[in-house]
Amino acid sequence: MNKSIFTGIVVLGLAASAVARAHTLDLNLNNDTVAVDYTTQIQKSEVNIGAGLLHHQDNGDVYYGSFFVADNVNKQSGLLAGIGGRAYYVDADRSDDNGTAVGLGGFVNWDIPTVTNLSLRSDLYYAPDVLAFDELEGYMDFTARVQYRLIEQAWVYLGYRYAEAKTESPGKSKLDEGGHLGVMIWF
Repeated sequence: MNKSIFTGIVVLGLAASAVARAHTLDLNLNNDTVAVDYTTQIQKSEVNIGAGLLHHQDNGDVYYGSFFVADNVNKQSGLLAGIGGRAYYVDADRSDDNGTAVGLGGFVNWDIPTVTNLSLRSDLYYAPDVLAFDELEGYMDFTARVQYRLIEQAWVYLGYRYAEAKTESPGKSKLDEGGHLGVMIWF
């Protein structure tokens, strides 16, 4: 049933892309993990919706749908910020600790003014126990990266991710932690 919720989010996202003006496709990987994220901006607004998948070959999968607003903090500063939420479905391979969570958070992206085409980005989404369901008691998703714009519509980056689910069984289930290489295209 929870996967059908994710499927619904993807279908809504694709339908909304018909009235969208900007899209990003982000793919990153390392030896154990692959992640993909698609985001689209709704026409004549700062509203963005998207969907993504994090697959770890040993620890499981995380599916999510996202909704956020984003805009320049200050045009001269090179800061872009977004705030919103993500609806997660966690399918842990090593246990029966599967569930859903609603993470609140956002991102900050800073174009370094003294280095052409280089920027820093960090995302953080957190779901406390009150927004975690089924076997989950919380979820945290953190990424940070250094990215370089190769051409107007494409970036390459080196990043770090920490994704963790707090579960009803003792301890926490780390879904991913470590570095990755990625590419993001804008179209």
